[in-house]
Amino acid sequence: MYMAGFIMLLVVIGNLQQKFENIGTETFRLYPWIILATTLYLPLGVYLGIPGLLKENQKDGKWKFNWLKNIFITLPLIYFSFFWFIPTSYPVPDFMIGSHSTFQLAMIAAGFIFMNSITKENSG
Repeated sequence: MYMAGFIMLLVVIGNLQQKFENIGTETFRLYPWIILATTLYLPLGVYLGIPGLLKENQKDGKWKFNWLKNIFITLPLIYFSFFWFIPTSYPVPDFMIGSHSTFQLAMIAAGFIFMNSITKENSG
């Protein structure tokens, strides 16, 4: 069931990304559409993190959110996905600009790390 949901999410993301890219090329306005196309991959990472969250739910204790993990890992990954839209981030080293899929992979990782930063801590 989980795998079927994952495949359906991939199909929906692929279709939406194609629509956003088509709108961007037809209107010659890439700004909102390319950002939306890249942001689509964040829910994929969140979806991949659901099993870990379900495993944490079985533990006893209080819920805890790891702010440091999100500030030092998730936020830089999101920044990395959009640095080409931020004028102050140039010049960028060549090794950071692999391909467009690098930005999508960073968004997937950001969603996954966000979900993994939610844990339960024993109160005793």
